[in-house]
Amino acid sequence: MTKKAISTIMRLLLGVKAVCALTFAKFVWVVKTVFFSLHILWQPRKILSNYKFLPFFLTIVVVLAIAACNNNTPQLEKRQTSATRTPIETKTVSHALGKVEIPLKAQRVIVLEENIILDSVVALGIKPVGVVYCRGCEEKFRGIPSELLAGVPVLGSIGSLPSLEKILALKPDLILGLTNLKSSYKLLSSIAPTVLIDFPTMYDFKERLRYVAQVLGKSDRAEELLTQYQNRIQKLRQQLGKQVEAKTISVIYLAGSADIFYSYRGDFLPYGQIINDAGLQLIQQNQKQRELTLSIEVLPEYDAEFLFIMTDLLKRDFKEANPEFLSFLKKPIWSKLKAVQNKQVYNVNWNVGGTIGAKRIIDDLYKYLVNTP
Repeated sequence: MTKKAISTIMRLLLGVKAVCALTFAKFVWVVKTVFFSLHILWQPRKILSNYKFLPFFLTIVVVLAIAACNNNTPQLEKRQTSATRTPIETKTVSHALGKVEIPLKAQRVIVLEENIILDSVVALGIKPVGVVYCRGCEEKFRGIPSELLAGVPVLGSIGSLPSLEKILALKPDLILGLTNLKSSYKLLSSIAPTVLIDFPTMYDFKERLRYVAQVLGKSDRAEELLTQYQNRIQKLRQQLGKQVEAKTISVIYLAGSADIFYSYRGDFLPYGQIINDAGLQLIQQNQKQRELTLSIEVLPEYDAEFLFIMTDLLKRDFKEANPEFLSFLKKPIWSKLKAVQNKQVYNVNWNVGGTIGAKRIIDDLYKYLVNTP
């Protein structure tokens, strides 16, 4: 074997060492093995006859080096991964079912609710990666313009658990929902940290906005939104004037029956909270029960100078296809209401969840109270 050949082998070994970053011990092992093999051929009498085997021994060198490299690769990858991976910062938050550790700044949020929580999430400037919608409602996302959720995958409807496969495919780092998902909490938590809100104990939309903002790390933005809301309320109060503020307001909800209606306590839903903030007198303000199912015979007790009727949970085609629904307005007791006689009855869509939907309610109060003769 010539000095040139030996020099080539040495350069190859040094190159393999540099590229593969072998440990000193492994490199020595490779070199000793190769030179032990070459020693057999290192006899002048057999130089010519054994030179033809040089490619074979070069192959051995490469194979041995690769084996050493491969043996070391997992450790190298492990070191590189641990050096380059950025730890995810987390925080612990309390929710309806206890405490949970969540990302400090969640990037992929799924909202399994269509207005109470979703309104706050969208208002805070976060576009969810997955949502559910309201089946049977005129609006899929009550009080939230559809363009704000354009392109967001719909995972199912409220009241049922969406496909876990669909949720998994979206790779969320945070799931938000209401306590109606309590039975599925463990399943959801196995996919991503899950925070559930108990609506009956967090019904104030301003308190709810602040809580969602805390979870999402957007508390400053929440205060900006509430300041904007309060400024608009103050302007509305100035426009209403003392004369309108002294008049009474009633809000009832029709649910498709000609014989019953629903009444909600004044502070329980956002529209009641907004009406109160505006300084207006809501008939239901002192109602003790959160919700009452009432017969049409007691409708006069809920009469006011301004009567607002909510029917927004019902599909428009249902109302058109069900004449009996409209027969509520044809009952003799209806015509005796002073709001009817003064033509101050308005059909509104006030089933909203937060500051986005609040804009609609304030717009309607301007429209029907400020601009009404």
